[in-house]
Amino acid sequence: MGELKCVLLSDGSSDKVLLSVIKWVLDNHFPKQSFDCEYADFSFLRNPPNNGDVSNRIQKAKLLYNFDVVFYHRDAEDRDAGVLAQRTQEIQHQTPPEYQNCLVCVVPIKMMEAWLLIDEEAIKCAAGNRNYKDKLNLPSVQRLESIPNPKEVLHELLKTVKGPKGKLNVHEAVHLVADYIEDFSPLKNLAAFQAFEKATIECVEAILANKK
Repeated sequence: MGELKCVLLSDGSSDKVLLSVIKWVLDNHFPKQSFDCEYADFSFLRNPPNNGDVSNRIQKAKLLYNFDVVFYHRDAEDRDAGVLAQRTQEIQHQTPPEYQNCLVCVVPIKMMEAWLLIDEEAIKCAAGNRNYKDKLNLPSVQRLESIPNPKEVLHELLKTVKGPKGKLNVHEAVHLVADYIEDFSPLKNLAAFQAFEKATIECVEAILANKK
């Protein structure tokens, strides 16, 4: 089987950190399959599709990246299961029919940063201070979806680890956290991650079956 092209769409460029999570899931479940994963960047276009315009963004991404699988990210602002389903349905209902079978919705509860609060060593390395001695006291995985502002928590942890000496590009450091995490399996305890993982497996399996 040839390489499968995967593209990540979201309403903000900072969300490209989710590529690390996507690649981990794909490699763990399809170790013999080759994947090429990219973030859909529309910033160079004279008339880029509007944020939130799911249909137009997917169609434009198809023209630019010719994907086999499209991952569409949108945060759920509440941990209620109904909100998770609502965000997923919003994406699905706005997706053109011809792309329904290759669509995977990525809907973290609260914010995508919640999925990065699982690895102390990754945070220390991303902050440029891997020898930081104090415990970071990361929240338990079971609490991740109840944190009011995981982005703020992650940013403050990175600043604390960095310390007063030297400058820290927080947004760049967040990307590095995702790069340094080698094992995202703790997230399997979260309903939102379970839904994303299940959808990914089903989508890729169907595409591979159709290509035989």
